[in-house]
Amino acid sequence: MKFYLRILLYIILFSSSMSAQIIKDSLSFLQSNYQKNYIHSDLNKQLNTLNYIGALQYHIKSERIFAGVETRFLSTINKGTTKNIKDESHLSFLGEYDLSEKMSLGTFVTNNIYSDDRKLDINKSNNVNASLFSKLKPIENIRLIPYYGYSINKQVDEFDSGNIYGIEGIVDDLRMSDLLFYSSAKFENEDILPRRNLQRMINLNLLSEIETSINNIVSTGYAQQRRDFYIQSDSITSAQFNVKNNIQSRIETNYFISDRIIFNSPSSDIALDITGSAAWRNIDRNTRYISLSNITSSSYDALVEEFKIDLSSAVEYQADWFRTLLRLSVAEREEIHKPKYIEGTNRIFFEERERLENQKNNQSLLTTISLSSRFELTEKSDITVSMFHRKLKYDTQSEENFDDRDELLSLFRIIYSNQLTPVFKWFVNTEASLQHIVYLFSERSSNNNRQRFIKLSSGGYYRTKKIRSFNSAEVSANYTTYDFEDINPTSRSFSFRQFYFVDSTQINLSKNIAFDFSGYIKLSEQGEFKWDNFTGKPVRFLEEIYLEPKFVYFYSDWKFGVGLRRFTLTTFNYQNGKDRIKDTEYNSTGPLAEITYFSDYKFNILLYGWYEFISTQDNIKRETANLNLNIKWNL
Repeated sequence: MKFYLRILLYIILFSSSMSAQIIKDSLSFLQSNYQKNYIHSDLNKQLNTLNYIGALQYHIKSERIFAGVETRFLSTINKGTTKNIKDESHLSFLGEYDLSEKMSLGTFVTNNIYSDDRKLDINKSNNVNASLFSKLKPIENIRLIPYYGYSINKQVDEFDSGNIYGIEGIVDDLRMSDLLFYSSAKFENEDILPRRNLQRMINLNLLSEIETSINNIVSTGYAQQRRDFYIQSDSITSAQFNVKNNIQSRIETNYFISDRIIFNSPSSDIALDITGSAAWRNIDRNTRYISLSNITSSSYDALVEEFKIDLSSAVEYQADWFRTLLRLSVAEREEIHKPKYIEGTNRIFFEERERLENQKNNQSLLTTISLSSRFELTEKSDITVSMFHRKLKYDTQSEENFDDRDELLSLFRIIYSNQLTPVFKWFVNTEASLQHIVYLFSERSSNNNRQRFIKLSSGGYYRTKKIRSFNSAEVSANYTTYDFEDINPTSRSFSFRQFYFVDSTQINLSKNIAFDFSGYIKLSEQGEFKWDNFTGKPVRFLEEIYLEPKFVYFYSDWKFGVGLRRFTLTTFNYQNGKDRIKDTEYNSTGPLAEITYFSDYKFNILLYGWYEFISTQDNIKRETANLNLNIKWNL
């Protein structure tokens, strides 16, 4: 036992990390990130926006050698009133050679580039890291991974470089008497002077089998991450400290501890899961260069402290014809904001910043309860009932903050489905919700409101050798009413009603030819509303129609389709609450084509495009092409 304790102490002292899952091999140098061999390319052009995504992942592996590469590239081109181009790319390489069962050597290289032609604080950045590492296995179930490398970083036209070094430690399923211990840890320094980034993390988990069907898992962890980044510097600070840009550090520190008890016995119809946890978080912001001759209230850095307690439980009961799951959780959180005083500065500015930070202090109590039950009425029919209730109590300490409020949200849903015939399944669904927001102070009480929502939908699935069809129709209504509408003319209660019908049908005309149709109709009405007498006055009406009929030809693994695509959106205003007058109209009609190739999950091609002839109510006409090309090759 003393030997295992010495190993545990060694891991805690020389490495650290926090992870919710057990990672068998490493935290950063994972071969599993390169296990899939594929090439993926996706090009999507709609109206004025063009998106391109390209990705490659490939690896080779022998008895002693592993090499993997991954690259991703994302580009977005927006042609509006001004043209905007944003690019993101990532490249990584992992190589590893096994010297023995207990030791391996490797190299890890990453390159990340971000570019945006808009004038932003950070519109261009480039980060290159190259490291050498060694995976050591001193005894079974324990891994140590020391590494050393070099980093080159570009941010806001500033080039920094320096050493990157650290060590990881993993204890995987270490048995100590009747206890099972697992842990992961990491320590890393990135000295890209004058900036410095750090990681300090550790996660400890202890599993105890109290009985065959009762497990207790105790977890605790610590994580600290520091990131330095450049921010724009004013002219006085730049001249005084002879710097082009200022540097701000963000140090986030997290602590947590949790205890989880699980009861799950094969001989019992009941399963139980109870978890309690506590977490602390500190966020410390520090600005490197501050000129005392140019102090304002915004010159002071701030510290955020957060404390949170969570309690949750879940009970599941399962029988032959009935299954239910009940969940209950309570979470209490407190957040405190503190400015940091700078010696020698005027306290008037500090007190102003202190006043602003105090307005952000808050406490909250969140309680949720949910229930989900499924009843098997017969072999062909069942009912599923779901209920959810949430209560939020949000309080602020500052006398200048009036965001104190209570929020209630209740949801209810019931679904009935029945396999009426071997080829037709029918369902009916009902949903309802109620949300009530109450601000406690008069300064915000005009926003107190209730939102009531109800929806009824029904549809079916029909499938034979010749026809496959899904149809669904639904009606819904949303009523938002303000508690003090009579004394506040700016808060007006309103209603939103909608009818929605969707259809997707395929008819096989022959062995290789099919007619495919998809489309929907959506009718929406917005209006003023009075809940007391349940009367309303319609204000706006929207009519949205989408139709896509096409003929499809199948040949081997290929699918070819040609058809028509039509989309219309028409809006109406009401005159005297009765007569509808057309306001706007948008029509899009044009041919479409589709080519799909799908072969044994190895090589897939999807080409879908259409040409639009667009017209509006102002007789403005234009044409545009749209295209989506998706290629994936599993090597």
